[in-house]
Amino acid sequence: MRSHFHVGVVAGLLLATSAAMAVVPTGSAPFDLSTPQSFHEQAAQVRAGLDQGGVYGFLSTQERARVESEIAVMDALFRRYGNIEAMGGAGRVKLYNAQESANRILTRGLSGTIRCAWTQQTGSHIPRTLCWSTQA
Repeated sequence: MRSHFHVGVVAGLLLATSAAMAVVPTGSAPFDLSTPQSFHEQAAQVRAGLDQGGVYGFLSTQERARVESEIAVMDALFRRYGNIEAMGGAGRVKLYNAQESANRILTRGLSGTIRCAWTQQTGSHIPRTLCWSTQA
């Protein structure tokens, strides 16, 4: 009797998990930036998906605001520099971090959790990009 109860609980949890996972879009991350044009197309798709009933309609108000904020950061960088090649190391890192943050929210953490910083190495005045995974 007790084992049947546990099987029922486990089955219920699996069904609930699969139902929650069905809401999360599958495939690649929403933002995969290479050109300003690709950014503008992807940003328009994400913004359309943020509406109620859209692909990202499951997001909370705070998560939507955070995604909009990250899109604004990416847009400002493209407006300032024109393209990725013209951005210095600090600009590229800021663009990458905004992209990763938005992707992490939009995919519920399935797109990865890498953060980067543009910083000087100890004992050197030459800045470089340092990246690390923030997974537990």
